[in-house]
Amino acid sequence: MGSTWIVRHRYAVLLVLLLAAIAFQSFVVRIGTAGLWPDLVRSGLGMAIFFVVFERRGERAILAAILVGILAIGWSRHFVPASANSIRALAFHALMVAFIAAAVVVILRELFRLKVTGAENVLGAICGYLIAGDGWASLNAIAFQLDPTAYDINPEVVALLDDWQGRLALFSYYSLAQMLTIGYSDVTPVRAPATTLSLFAALFGLFYTAVVVSQLVGLAQSGSGKDRRET
Repeated sequence: MGSTWIVRHRYAVLLVLLLAAIAFQSFVVRIGTAGLWPDLVRSGLGMAIFFVVFERRGERAILAAILVGILAIGWSRHFVPASANSIRALAFHALMVAFIAAAVVVILRELFRLKVTGAENVLGAICGYLIAGDGWASLNAIAFQLDPTAYDINPEVVALLDDWQGRLALFSYYSLAQMLTIGYSDVTPVRAPATTLSLFAALFGLFYTAVVVSQLVGLAQSGSGKDRRET
């Protein structure tokens, strides 16, 4: 019975996990990012996204391989010399972009195939938005690694860039601010590729919201119209 409830409310569970991970990440950065807990949380969240979002056998086979690569690279930093950090970070973020892009595409694909809407559909769309934030965070992390001077970082938070988890937390926070177009000054894009990514992230956030809301409203109106005809 418990497993059936989780399946029926899988996006509600995933949303709780996403929000908890965001809060945990911010808290851990505040008190210091040493230790294995941040990696355990991110690994658990990655597996939760995999099992909730991907249901087709073919998609699961491909995305499982990508997820294994992400987890292996992420955990390898505890065992591989720091001299390999640059290559490892690029590979990690590139795989993250692929994994998250696939997750967002699948969530939107399933949303647009629906005949009627419900609470789970709304929660799934919200999950897709939050998951996309991690994708933009990885793209910004790649851009920063390739050209750190493309970003102006507030001196009060610049120390976060020296730590793996701190950098992930900073760019996750920055990317959600980009998508919401609220523009805090902790991280400021000063030239390409940072400015280009900032523009695309803002456009994505606006269009995602507009398209998803339009689809949900259309489904709701379609369902209410059908109910009226039946009565």
